Amino acid sequence: MRLALAMLLLGLVVVTLRPGPGDAQVHVIPRRIDITAFTCGEVLALNGEQRDRALIYFNGYLDGKAGATVWIEEIAGARIERALAQCKTTPALPLLDAFARAWNP
Repeated sequence: MRLALAMLLLGLVVVTLRPGPGDAQVHVIPRRIDITAFTCGEVLALNGEQRDRALIYFNGYLDGKAGATVWIEEIAGARIERALAQCKTTPALPLLDAFARAWNP
């Protein structure tokens, strides 16, 4: 009897300590943005992963508009760095404009 009671209590403890739906990792649903109005200040305010995603998107957007079929890491990285430098000096600048200027320095 004692063993059965101990097993029951142990089972209750395990169930109680198990993560529930509220403890699961929260995934943020991506928000929609108007890329013509999204500013440098807004991208600079994002956390690291969100900022990286936005920068990758804008890089790809301009590459697509230019008809690029090859991605060259060094060129893309330099363009992103130039766009970020513009953003740091002019937070109100639309990010798309910062990228366009970085593509045509």
